[in-house]
Amino acid sequence: MMWIIIIALLLNLLIDTSVSFSVVVPGDQIVAHVGSTVTLPCWISPPENAEALEIRWYRHDQFSNPVLFYQHGKIQDIQEESYRNRSSLTLWSVQSGGLKDGDVSLRLEKLRIQDEGSFHCYVSGESAYDSGEVILKITDPPDSSDPSDSSDPWKALFFTLLICALLGLGGLILYKYRHKLTGKKPADQIVGEINIEELRKHAAQITIDQQYVSTDLKVSKGRKIVRDHKQYNHTGEGFPYKLCAFGAQKFTSGRHYWEVSLVHPPNPPKDFWLIGVAKYDNFRVKDKSALTPSNGFWFLCSDGPKGFYTSSDQSITLSLTPRPERLGVLLDYDDGHLSFYNVKERKHLLTMSSTFTGSVIAPLFNPGVGDKSVIKILDCAEPVESPVESSQPLLSDTESTLDTSGARKSVKSKQKP
Repeated sequence: MMWIIIIALLLNLLIDTSVSFSVVVPGDQIVAHVGSTVTLPCWISPPENAEALEIRWYRHDQFSNPVLFYQHGKIQDIQEESYRNRSSLTLWSVQSGGLKDGDVSLRLEKLRIQDEGSFHCYVSGESAYDSGEVILKITDPPDSSDPSDSSDPWKALFFTLLICALLGLGGLILYKYRHKLTGKKPADQIVGEINIEELRKHAAQITIDQQYVSTDLKVSKGRKIVRDHKQYNHTGEGFPYKLCAFGAQKFTSGRHYWEVSLVHPPNPPKDFWLIGVAKYDNFRVKDKSALTPSNGFWFLCSDGPKGFYTSSDQSITLSLTPRPERLGVLLDYDDGHLSFYNVKERKHLLTMSSTFTGSVIAPLFNPGVGDKSVIKILDCAEPVESPVESSQPLLSDTESTLDTSGARKSVKSKQKP
């Protein structure tokens, strides 16, 4: 038996050298009875310290409404209400070593029949992410007259989990190896796949507010397209944070969703952009130091070769592959969530948590400098497929911009004959 385990581990090392870590879960379902406490095993292979990683346990497609969410070294107060005070991170065995050794197992207490089904274990870091699915089977409470209840339940659970883990490891290796040969991505690595149609039920028609546009930006007549002005000379270093435009629509409650195109074929996707939301009274932007949640700004930024990062008092850098061509944004005002989605790949990218209550919130756009493609606010009825190549100009013939006094004026775009 031991030589099988050794060969499996060696295969796993040879096969999976292209990623930083993998999430490993049992191959068989976990069985527990109503009213009991259960551990859903999940760990990182090869083992590494998970204290600085994001750990999210969630059910079905409820990625943004998790069973448990661990980030920044602690469990966050973002949770499906039915699991409050019933879920925690725990050791799957006394030898596991806990978070420091990559054990991210979930403990569930006071089990209910509604807990039966799949639980997703999602772990992400700066350069890698992976997920696994654990199936929980709920049975009726055991008969107290059953003599088998006199045995040590922890010992039985330990050996059951050990067998499941070994079988699961072998199955995971064979599964990943099969997909590497075919060139297809395993389904359990399609992290955070979302239902675009459900998001679009909260669609909001967004346009640019002409009163709050940087004088160095050009806005289309329909107020849906924005880009840097050709005459703008970016002399500073780093991202041009002051090139901000704000949505004309303001929100004080509810859920609101919009989509933005970041590519205009045959040009490649934009390298530089900043998209999110801001408090209505914070519309004057000078530099990055002002763009923090404490100052009323929440966004995702693409800064070319510097990668992707979020607005936070301590900036968080992300690895997003492939580069988004169509970005979805969901503002959940009441629950305090701002989520971003890669619409073309149908993937959840990021959820930021904050408190919006008492503030007027508006969409935020910044097209950066130097890209041939523009930021285009889309109507959500448009198809998800990639846009076809077009020879049409990136902005309409009559472009609306602002002079230094803030008054609106019309400027004829200069087009080659």
